Amino acid sequence: MTGQNHKIIFHVDMDAFFASCEEALNPALKLKPLVVGGTKEDKRGIVSCPNYLARAKGVRTAMPLTRALLLVPEGNFIRSTRGLYSDYSKRVRDIFYKYTPIVQPVSVDEAYLDVTGVLHLHNNDYQLLADKLRNEIKNTLKITCSVGIAVNKICAKIASKINKPDGVTVVPFGKEREFLSNMTIDKIPGVGKAAQLKLKKYGIEFIGDILKFDQSFYDKEIKFHTSFLLNVANGKGSDNVKENDEIRKSLSKENTFYEDISDREFLLSELYYLMEKCCQKLRKVKLRSRSITVKVKYFDFKVNQRSYTAAKYSNLETDFYEDATLLLDKMLKNKKKIRLLGVKFSEFVTGDEAVQESIFDDYDKKENLLNKLDTIRKKYDFDIVKFGRTIKLK
Repeated sequence: MTGQNHKIIFHVDMDAFFASCEEALNPALKLKPLVVGGTKEDKRGIVSCPNYLARAKGVRTAMPLTRALLLVPEGNFIRSTRGLYSDYSKRVRDIFYKYTPIVQPVSVDEAYLDVTGVLHLHNNDYQLLADKLRNEIKNTLKITCSVGIAVNKICAKIASKINKPDGVTVVPFGKEREFLSNMTIDKIPGVGKAAQLKLKKYGIEFIGDILKFDQSFYDKEIKFHTSFLLNVANGKGSDNVKENDEIRKSLSKENTFYEDISDREFLLSELYYLMEKCCQKLRKVKLRSRSITVKVKYFDFKVNQRSYTAAKYSNLETDFYEDATLLLDKMLKNKKKIRLLGVKFSEFVTGDEAVQESIFDDYDKKENLLNKLDTIRKKYDFDIVKFGRTIKLK
């Protein structure tokens, strides 16, 4: 069946991605439960990704490492390998493009693929195409993925979670509503625990239960996700896969520290490093930004963030550093230790749309220098070149 009257959308979700990449690098890690996020000696920190042996014993993403250690004391506990996951993500994406030109990455480990126009190359068999894709990733990169197949993105995304790991799930075309009806509401992407509790208050335990009420009820009583919830319950959603949608309204990077930090110099070094990573990506996709947000999470998990919008657009970290430093200093005044630091860029224009305020600006010289550094880092490793501001980072 080819789906003549509708699109065929794949949602590809990598299986335990961070842990799988580490296992591909070191196959011996497959023999025991693996927890990526920190060593057994790390006092603070959370689980970034457990492998499936660890998950079978109750370890979950975002769980405190101390709790994970109680569940799998025999397991391997390792810190994340910097640069490994982005490298594998790029290699996975390259495989996607071998099968279809219409790919929408939505995170480092998942993407939507519109395969409607290429099915004729695979005997008009979407299951065959999904198997070819999975097998190439498995055989080439030694990691696995799961695929959801549906006529729209939301159904494909929900389906990709069902037969993990290394599985394929097809939502019967024309039967989306029935397929989703008996699933619990926690399977709906974006509906968190607080939303679930509010829905359960009204007896909404399953996706099908959402249809017990109409739009006016959700607008008055629930006050969130109103149209989205009803569309999901009816199996409806967008089938528009946006090509090369790597950056939309914002681009951000953040890092959770293994210990709470109060050292201003270290935090400034980390801030500049995060800005370098973001701006390198902006230059790669030929975008410039004029708005930066600095985010911190304190030791007590309270979050604070400050933003600044400049007069001109740029994709050079040197242009944002002074303002970002002022934003961070404002949030350090309370002397509280920091467990997470992040930066976000927004308000984008393409390179051609960015207007330089001054003909005497040395922007071109700085951009040329940083583009050359980008080339060197791409060829060797991002950390092959360090500025004085980041030399303290290991």
